[in-house]
Amino acid sequence: MTEARDPLIAQALERWRIRDEEPAWQEVVARAGVAERARRPLPRRISAAVLVAGAIAVAAPAFALVARHFLSEHPVPGTTTTVHVELGAGRSAELHLRSRGSPLGRDAAGFRFLRTGADHARFFRWTLELRGLDRVDGAEITLPDRVIRLCSPCRNGGGGFVLLDGDALELLNGKAMLTMGEARQQIAPSAGGRLPSSRSS
Repeated sequence: MTEARDPLIAQALERWRIRDEEPAWQEVVARAGVAERARRPLPRRISAAVLVAGAIAVAAPAFALVARHFLSEHPVPGTTTTVHVELGAGRSAELHLRSRGSPLGRDAAGFRFLRTGADHARFFRWTLELRGLDRVDGAEITLPDRVIRLCSPCRNGGGGFVLLDGDALELLNGKAMLTMGEARQQIAPSAGGRLPSSRSS
């Protein structure tokens, strides 16, 4: 005996009948509200991006100050130069030069004065060390336009002299010659300043 179906129950169950073999998952997900919840974190991502951009904007001036500090040119506090002269028969002499004075800068071209439109001067302190002899007839530094006589005769000791403007730069940049007795020796550029790393004397 077959039991008769209630038309109202059949109508209520009709909407739950699976009509296709593959379920419509997109529709199921949409009805469950999953898609809506997946979109909710988007404002948080936008807020995070805004915060990161703000942090970069705030930190940029600080980074600029640090870069300016390390990359900017610093005055050279002092310079040193050592000239070794062979005098023959195992004898030699060394002349040590140290300078201070008007602020200097240094780049690939050499030393230069930092201030423009002003008189510049550098004081050079020199010491002489003789090895294998007690004295030499004389010692002098020759620049392109002048001669600086250090001593005559010369023994172990020292002294000082002042050079102005271009004369000082010529000596600092290795454009001078040392004459000691009969020997002559080119004076190398002075040491000091930042090229390429920080080094001062």
